[in-house]
Amino acid sequence: MVVETLRGVLESDYRGPRAVFTQVHVLKALMAIGSSGGVGRGRLGALTGLGQGEVRTLIKRLKDNQLIVIETDGCKLSKKGEKEYEKISSQLVWSGPVDARTLELGGRCWAVLVRGAEAPVRYGIEQRDAAIKAGADGAFTSVFKGGRFIIPGEGTDCEKSGPTEPWMTVRKAGPRDGDAVIVTGSARESDSEDGALAAALTLL
Repeated sequence: MVVETLRGVLESDYRGPRAVFTQVHVLKALMAIGSSGGVGRGRLGALTGLGQGEVRTLIKRLKDNQLIVIETDGCKLSKKGEKEYEKISSQLVWSGPVDARTLELGGRCWAVLVRGAEAPVRYGIEQRDAAIKAGADGAFTSVFKGGRFIIPGEGTDCEKSGPTEPWMTVRKAGPRDGDAVIVTGSARESDSEDGALAAALTLL
């Protein structure tokens, strides 16, 4: 499972500073390296929001877990890392900023589309709690069923009962029946993104 791999990086035996990063940072690092083919330490720090020392520790742990190899032009995924990235990409199929201010989650919003994740969703409370813990101000979860984004446990059509955004944007990502969508918000986009990814991890 994806979460087990991320947890393994955090719990790996490493003699050095205690890790202050989270599963979300590990996820963002793997996504960044996998999507670009290779990332330098400075760029990885900017993408994950970690300082230089934290990035060094993260890279060391990723290498110790055989998820990356370090080359002259930066960090690249190993064979094992590529397999994990494929798992992540097959489940977390889209992630990006959306206009969802009318949901009153915050000024800067982010959404993630999680493939086939309807079953673990109950009422979205677990996703909201994970998002807030990661820095978001709030989260809204829906599932895609019968061509509609509906509120779990209620069946309310999100598009008919509320704003067309962010659903218009998410539709462009190609949702399928059984997918889950999580929208988060905060004053800072980075906090919204971290919150959305943390919420998504509850479904992976």
